[in-house]
Formats: sequence, C-alpha cells, structure tokens
Amino acid sequence: MVALFVILTIVVCVMADSIVQWAKAKKEAGAQAPGRLVPAYAFEDVSAPAGVFLDPGHTWMHLTHSGTAHVGVDAFAGKVIGRIDGVELPEVGDEVRRGDKLFTVRQGDRSAVFNAPIDGVVKTVDQALTRHPEALNADPYAMGWVCSLSPKNLGANLKRLRVAEEAKSWLRSEVERFQEFFAARPLENMALGQVLQDGGQPTGGVLELMDDETWNLFADQFLRTDDAEM
Repeated sequence: MVALFVILTIVVCVMADSIVQWAKAKKEAGAQAPGRLVPAYAFEDVSAPAGVFLDPGHTWMHLTHSGTAHVGVDAFAGKVIGRIDGVELPEVGDEVRRGDKLFTVRQGDRSAVFNAPIDGVVKTVDQALTRHPEALNADPYAMGWVCSLSPKNLGANLKRLRVAEEAKSWLRSEVERFQEFFAARPLENMALGQVLQDGGQPTGGVLELMDDETWNLFADQFLRTDDAEM
C-alpha cells in the first residue's frame, strides 16, 4: 500500500507539473501575440490637417475657395500600403456617386481601389502622379492629391465624413484596428525574403511584407465606403 501511495503521489505531481507548464506556455504565447504589432512610432505622422474631411474608405476631401473638391489617399492608407508604383486616374468628365470607384493605386502586380467620398463630376486629374506616384505618400494632403470633383449633393455627403477632432480620433481608432488586424495574421503570411526591423516589428509599408491574401483582406476591411459605420 505504501508503495502504491508513493507511485500515485509521483503520478499526481508529474501531472500537476505538466498542467503548470502547459498553462505557462499558453500564457507566454498569448503575451507574445500582442507584441507582434506595428510599433506606434510607425504611425506618428498619421493625421489630417484642419479642414480636411475623411471618408471611411480612407480617401480625403478638401474644399477649395472656388467650391471644387480635391480628393486623395489619407495618410493612414498610404502609411500601411507603403510603396506605390502607379496610379490609375479617373477620366475628366466622369460622374461618380459616393462609394463608386474613383481611382486605383498599384504596387507591383497588386492594386487597391479607392472610392469617391462624395458625389460629383471629375473636373481635373493630377497627371504628375503618373510620373511621380510616390507623391501620394510623400505629401498626401497637398502634392498627393489625385483629382478634383465638382460636388453634387454636398450637404448630404458631408454628414457622412469626418473632420477636425473627429477625424483625428477616428484615425487613431483605425490605427488600433489595424494593429489587431496585423497581429491576427499568421507569420507565414509574411512574404519570404523580407527583412523586418526592430526584432521582427515592421514599420511603415506593412502590406509590402504581406501576401496577396492579406492585401485583399485589408482592401476589403479598410477601403470600403460603408455608410453603416457612420
């Protein structure tokens, strides 16, 4: 009986130690997941100037004194996408409604469609972007404008956009949402041959490092003009 008791005691101790070790490993794995985030400093310059309206699809719109609306890609989307190799501009005279395809940016053989933040008719396009697409990121709210629209139904459309402090607060929430999106993606979805900085934490241009599936998921979840969000 004594021998049986000793054996049972050893078995219980081994099982208890296994459970403790399993719980510890699970806790450590959970602690590591949030660490695989894009560092906050990568988004330090993600903001919007005063007077610039932001759309949930990450286009921006600014009204000039003449009433024309300039449109471009906001700093958040540019920061996440990173390198831009080309821009497909709309045609002058095209009439669009809010949420319609307005222009497309390309990175290699991948593309991201950006939708119109307001109803209107395309008045001008920035042909310089065909030669210098990098301007979209270098100076998104000035030299990086893509086209201008002659607005229609402006009063109704403005109610669905964000401006001033609301725009800044929303951008902060989008950064947090992207952190969660990125942390949830498997490491194997990161393109091979890419070198990450700071011990595996990417800075700007995160999508440059990710596979096509992640690119498409980002476009679907972040670049849609969804009125239900408002």
